[in-house]
Amino acid sequence: MKTYFTVFIMLILSLHLRVQAQKVGQIKKKAKENSERRSNSRSSSSSGSSSSSGAGSDFIGELCSSVFTGCLTDIFSGSGSSSSSSSSSSSSYSSPPPPPLYEPKLPRPKKDPHTYFQLKGSYGFLPNNYQIFRPGARIRFGKKKGFGMALDYRYNHLSEKILGERTTYFTNDIQLAQYAPEVSNDVELRVGFGFMVDEFSEWYPEFLIGFNALPDKTRWNFGSELRLANDFINNIAARLEWGSHLQYALVNQSKFKLYGGIRTKVASYFGNINIWSVGLGLTMRVY
Repeated sequence: MKTYFTVFIMLILSLHLRVQAQKVGQIKKKAKENSERRSNSRSSSSSGSSSSSGAGSDFIGELCSSVFTGCLTDIFSGSGSSSSSSSSSSSSYSSPPPPPLYEPKLPRPKKDPHTYFQLKGSYGFLPNNYQIFRPGARIRFGKKKGFGMALDYRYNHLSEKILGERTTYFTNDIQLAQYAPEVSNDVELRVGFGFMVDEFSEWYPEFLIGFNALPDKTRWNFGSELRLANDFINNIAARLEWGSHLQYALVNQSKFKLYGGIRTKVASYFGNINIWSVGLGLTMRVY
């Protein structure tokens, strides 16, 4: 009897652990269901637009003809009025004012270019029931203490293993345009737009805002960013993520820097699946 009771308790605990710990599996399931809803919505909208295109063609034709007729009327009426106005203006002609004195403009000081290429990678291992691996790259073009633009790519890989079964879910996060000005020698701001493309080939518009601080007098690197990938079709946030890092320069040269330190992430997928992670990260930057 004692043996059966022990087996029963172990079974209940294993089921409880599977339900509580299976975060990545829930995210993958939600992503698949959301992809199916999006495909159904796209197919229904395409069929509805094709049926209504014939009904609106007559209205569009009438609208174009009325606009064209109005433009011709304005052209002919404008030509007559312009001729009369030219005759009246010729009678009241006055000599132009003398040109102003030439004032030489002082040249603005040119700002030094500040272009860099960056590779980074982080591995989140806490909590230990799932792992998060995020390698990425970015390149910035711009001026030092001035205007800058950047491109950014990140591969986001989630993995968990429960009762011998491994489940994964990944996304490709592409920032197509980032406004990345340097407000000082130490602080760089980032505001960007791109797409989160998941493993089901769904494209979600993604917005990013963040900053990065690299003080010249110290070897520390601190930054934080907020990402929002929204599904406007189903009116849900596919992912809302906030991350931060604190790193120390292991190699601190003028043209090459290598940072290592702690990275944290907190994210919510598809409205109600929350995960967090603490791990280590490396960042290599070449100027």
